[in-house]
Formats: sequence, structure tokens, C-alpha cells
Amino acid sequence: MKNLDMMNTLQTEIIHTDNISVELNKLIDQLDHLAFAHHPSAPVDPEFDSIDWSSPIEYMALGYIDGELVTLLGFLRREILVGGKPVWVVGVGGVATHPNWQKHGLSSTLLKAAEKFMREKMNSSFGLLVCADERRTFYGRVGWEHLADEIFFTQTSQRRSLKTSVMILPLADQIWLSGEIDLCGLPW
Repeated sequence: MKNLDMMNTLQTEIIHTDNISVELNKLIDQLDHLAFAHHPSAPVDPEFDSIDWSSPIEYMALGYIDGELVTLLGFLRREILVGGKPVWVVGVGGVATHPNWQKHGLSSTLLKAAEKFMREKMNSSFGLLVCADERRTFYGRVGWEHLADEIFFTQTSQRRSLKTSVMILPLADQIWLSGEIDLCGLPW
């Protein structure tokens, strides 16, 4: 495991996916695979492997140390339904850190950089993500609040549910509505 010190601080970048080069996209895919290939904590759903994930993501937040991509996450803006009423959210997904760089606070730093961007540029009242139960504490430390344990989405014209931890990040002075959460499309 590498030691994070003053010589190798995290440099962050938020980039629209239209501006991602083929080479950078390969690095993103490699890091995503490394981070999740041996990850035992996927949300609980007997058909988890059959879920299609939303694509494209609008933005990627990328973290580099000494020019090497070590952490990333994707996010998009979408109108969803909460209790049958429309709410604009920024959906966050694919939070990943290279295994050699985990447990150094890099994902937390990247989430904070993304939060600033979401708050200032994306005109949504909340961030929303889904995660395994054991990741709730991690996201809670950077301001995310547990909201529910089930979310609904649509895939190939079928309404499905996903049993997982649903968390929100308040981005504006607005109260979350009560009721069922429907992503109105694929999960991210």
C-alpha cells in the first residue's frame, strides 16, 4: 500500500463525458474494473447482474496522484419521482478508488469536490446514490444521509425494485419529500 504524503496530494478534475478521450476512457474502465472486481458488497438484489446501468453519465470526477488516475466517480442530473412528485437530483455512482490507494481519504476528497460542483453548477436540490449497507458510514462522514432501503427503476419497459441503501446529499435549502423513490429510468 502506498503512503499518501505532501509529495503526492490528490489533484481533482471534473470533466464532461463528451470531453473524455479514448485513452482516458480506457484508464477509467481499467480503474473501475480494478476497484470493483473483488468487491463483495454489491447491493442486495437476486438479479443484480442483470441490471443495466445508466449510460451515458454526464460528468466524471477524477482524482490523480502524480499524474496517475487513482479515484473516480460519475454523476448525472435527472428528474425522478418521490411520492409521485418530480424532484431534480444529481445521481452519483461508480465511486471507485484503486486498491493500492484505498483507505487514504481519496474518495472523500473527490466526493467533496463533486459536491461543490453539483451545488454550484447543476441546479438540483439533492444528490442521490445507492450503496451497500456497509458503505453507509463512509458516505455519512461526507454529509450523505440514509433515506430508504429500496428504490424503483425501469429497465426494458419493466418496473423493478432494488433493495439497497439509498442516500441523499442536500444541495439546497429544500426538504426531501416522503414516499416511494422512482428513478424514472435506469439506475446509475
